[in-house]
Amino acid sequence: MMVATNEPSPRTPRAAQAAQAAQVARASQRYSDAAASFTELARALAEDESVPETLQSILALILRLVPGCHAASVTVLDEKAGLTTVAATADETYEMDRRQYALRDGPCVDAARYQQVNRWNLKEAEQRWPDFTRLAEELGLRSYLSAGLGWAGRPIGALNLSSREADGFDQLDEDLLSLFIGPASAAIIVTRRYAHARELAAQLEQALRSRAVIDQAIGIVMAESRCDASEAFAVLGRASNNRNMKLRDLAAEIVARVAGRPPSRPAD
Repeated sequence: MMVATNEPSPRTPRAAQAAQAAQVARASQRYSDAAASFTELARALAEDESVPETLQSILALILRLVPGCHAASVTVLDEKAGLTTVAATADETYEMDRRQYALRDGPCVDAARYQQVNRWNLKEAEQRWPDFTRLAEELGLRSYLSAGLGWAGRPIGALNLSSREADGFDQLDEDLLSLFIGPASAAIIVTRRYAHARELAAQLEQALRSRAVIDQAIGIVMAESRCDASEAFAVLGRASNNRNMKLRDLAAEIVARVAGRPPSRPAD
């Protein structure tokens, strides 16, 4: 009876065995490095790192984990399909992204829009993105890896890696990059929610200012015309229409006329 064994076959060339063992060792080491990097990333997030700093930390970890990567960036796709680089590891990367956005074509653009993973070298990319291929050659880039970022089924951007080597990225690099998609996507969503909250707060503040000055103008009209609040508001409304002015601007003019200075803020 033959017994199964994990020992290499004696017919297997020793060189092939050694190469296979070395490949397994490299893969094991890189996954160990990835685990350590995510521990570091978790610690940075726990220390209330800002969103831009979080994205920069992600890019720094990618550079460390992917040997062939010479530069990396994060692209954000806004609600109007506009593209912006919000983090990068080198000035040339910003320039690379900017010119790619101007072309509105390239591996980064496609990855962001269609949630793709694009891994190519110049020869492979020439037919698909000819304009971008010429741009990459001009900037000394010879291979590229870009992975789309998304949240709840919506495209929000891409992680972009570039290399000066002809075959700078392999399947393992692609697998490692996929591990950063979640943290990068979450950071972008946090940025958007924060921006939306700031915009809403500004709108509410403006509304409070408008309401306060309109109430002051209503009081002035009530005192001068000896009418109630609803009649005073109607007077202001007619005057606003007749003069083609916003109600708040008309109210501010009335308050400034009586007080001799512009109306104060509610907090004042």
